[in-house]
Amino acid sequence: MSIIGIDIGSSTTKMIEFENGEIKSKRIIRRVYERNDLDLFIKENNIDNIQKIVFTGIGTDKLDRNNYDYKLDFVEEFDSIGTAGKFLSKKDKVFVVSVGTGTAIIEVDGNKITHLGGTGVGAGTLFNLCNRYLGVNSYDELVELAQKGNIANIDLRIGDVTDKEIKTLPKDLTLANFGKFNEDASREDKVIGFVNMVFEVIGMMVAFASLKADYKDAILIGNIVAIPGVKEILKKIEFTHKMNFIVLDDAEYAVALGAVVKSIEE
Repeated sequence: MSIIGIDIGSSTTKMIEFENGEIKSKRIIRRVYERNDLDLFIKENNIDNIQKIVFTGIGTDKLDRNNYDYKLDFVEEFDSIGTAGKFLSKKDKVFVVSVGTGTAIIEVDGNKITHLGGTGVGAGTLFNLCNRYLGVNSYDELVELAQKGNIANIDLRIGDVTDKEIKTLPKDLTLANFGKFNEDASREDKVIGFVNMVFEVIGMMVAFASLKADYKDAILIGNIVAIPGVKEILKKIEFTHKMNFIVLDDAEYAVALGAVVKSIEE
């Protein structure tokens, strides 16, 4: 039997079909969930014999729970995030960083899931900056532009101000986001500048959160973590703070998956 997981965010909806321990079908909708989205998902993927529908995310509060002919379950979002990180990474001790409209940092220590905090910097920050100042209108356009950008035309870096070798500070480490902002900077350069700024803030928040932990693995989930350049941005923080940032396959569907797994466990 299939279980459908639905993660309702403030601006996107992620849906999965889970069967026999794996994701069988998936869909991302770049807007808030509507009731007929579920019917369309079921029809498009020929899903029958549904055991239950599991909801998670900030948007679940607005659901009309009487408008369904299926068994429903609801999982708290932080539990979904933590469970997803543990299930996907197969690690009992890990930080899970959910980059949604804002960013939440969850600590998993065995069966204990703790929300450590987070930052208002996230996908909402990135998309609205790129839309307002650069006219970027879609996720696909943002990805395309980010691939072509050159961060050297935007950020002031260690190598720009000194030729001295500093063991703990690589020359490509950011000294000031948008601190150079070369007059020849292209639209593509500015996009990767915004991407770099957002993920450096997120990465540093996680690094500081990990200072008192005896482990340094951080799983990143969310629909913007796969943007080109993100892994390279985080490598600098890995080097300076001895972190290990992991971006897994299906990162954008992880919260929906975590909700399903948590529901099964309970």
